[in-house]
Amino acid sequence: MSLHRFLLAAVIVCAAVGAAPADAQYFRNNGIGVQLGWKGLGSTVDGITGLRLWNVSDQVTVGAGYFTAIGYNLWFDILQAEIGIGAERVVEREQGPMFSFTGTTGIRYFFLDERFRPYVGAHIQYLQLIPVQEGANTPTNALTGSSPFWVGLRGTGGIEYYLADEISLLFHLDAAGFVGLNTAPPGGTQTFVLPQFSGGVHVHFYL
Repeated sequence: MSLHRFLLAAVIVCAAVGAAPADAQYFRNNGIGVQLGWKGLGSTVDGITGLRLWNVSDQVTVGAGYFTAIGYNLWFDILQAEIGIGAERVVEREQGPMFSFTGTTGIRYFFLDERFRPYVGAHIQYLQLIPVQEGANTPTNALTGSSPFWVGLRGTGGIEYYLADEISLLFHLDAAGFVGLNTAPPGGTQTFVLPQFSGGVHVHFYL
């Protein structure tokens, strides 16, 4: 091959690579992620509704998850687990800390194949509140044996940005509804559906 043809072929290959979408991650069908987020409970939900539903403040959360590909743009979140820390809200003494454990499983669908990829998703979500202080007025669910445990559905949406072919940042906002018969906090309202809002940023590593 002459030098002229070689240079022409090299230019064409470089142009094709530069124009290709950031979809090398599709050759990797699994991934793990770590996240830092926020869980909107009493501070947010009670402020929006004007009711006293959660006797728990909003929480800061940390977590991790594992996911796998179902199709080209469809991914299955096998498990996302997170721990949250907040505080009681309505007490006649000093507020005590309130932890939570959240587990979710569901699907995410991505709309684009570029480095910026918006998505929507649907998950089943589990929430367990964990009081620390003795005598804490912890919300409970009569449908789960008057325990602080709920099951609900969560809708999510966000955008993923690829820093490299195997590493991405994912930003999301969620809204969930937990089905149950909650014990109303002092001066509060009993309801069959407890809303929750959340959001955060994830770092994903494709394997």
